[in-house]
Amino acid sequence: MNWTVLEGTADLHALEAASGDRGFLVFKHSTRCPVSSQAALSLQRWEAPAGTPPMYLVHVVEDRTLSMSMADRWEVRHESPQLLWWLNGKIQHHTSHFEVRGTTISAWMDQTNAPNLG
Repeated sequence: MNWTVLEGTADLHALEAASGDRGFLVFKHSTRCPVSSQAALSLQRWEAPAGTPPMYLVHVVEDRTLSMSMADRWEVRHESPQLLWWLNGKIQHHTSHFEVRGTTISAWMDQTNAPNLG
């Protein structure tokens, strides 16, 4: 899966406003963490199915301000590596560390697309 690097809060706010009905994914990555490096490699190798929301990358060491701003704005504790799905104006799903992988995204998509059985 490919991603685009987010480079500041203005980019984030514009992305939130233009996210549409698929939303977007954010991978918060630390270049200093071996677990994060492994997660990045796993996501890069993952064959994203059609309809997968676009993914954006935040380098948490290099852009600490953006990373912490996201945690405050979205009310989700900062972790790294971390994977978040913004959809319908809020974070629908998030996970961290060893759960940051393509199969997690697939499961989120399956859960989100499942018919309401209630």
